[in-house]
Amino acid sequence: AAGAAATLAEAFAGDAHVLGLLPRGEVTGSLTRLWRRIVHETFEAGGHVYLAVGEDRSRPEGVALWEAPESKVHLSQMLPGLLSYARVFRGRIADAFITEFLTQRAHPRAPHWYLKALGTLPRAQGTGIGTRLLEDRLVAIDREHAGTYLEASTERLVPYYERFGFASRGPVPCRGTVPAVGMWRPPAV
Repeated sequence: AAGAAATLAEAFAGDAHVLGLLPRGEVTGSLTRLWRRIVHETFEAGGHVYLAVGEDRSRPEGVALWEAPESKVHLSQMLPGLLSYARVFRGRIADAFITEFLTQRAHPRAPHWYLKALGTLPRAQGTGIGTRLLEDRLVAIDREHAGTYLEASTERLVPYYERFGFASRGPVPCRGTVPAVGMWRPPAV
């Protein structure tokens, strides 16, 4: 879990949506603690964590966090980690939890897989690692005839996900940061 968290922290180090919720200051440590908590909660809820490991096996080059239709992390499941979240968000914790509540409320009502995070180390971006992590899972989801939902954390990522059959559902409401874009991929027929 620590390697996945470190990779996601580095991958999201420039992400305006995530950074907008963090207090100013030591961002790297905050991001690592945040992702460690999120990876832990994903496992606890029965979610899936996929890793892409390159030649340097010290840590993953890419990470995908998925929540299955029956394994969503709800706000009530985040309460045991409240102290961890308080350390990360400090005075911004209300904005962070309101944003999480609004994000969960924006999910489609139909059962679906949820791509909670897809991150690649900056040095490995553009090498196809993220694409492989995404495609491998989408093939399996298509066999289940299930829908898939995600939030693109920037408008710049919308065309990337559209290549895989996702369509924008518009901005996801948030508080204290820039909005993400909700995206839906319908079940395969």
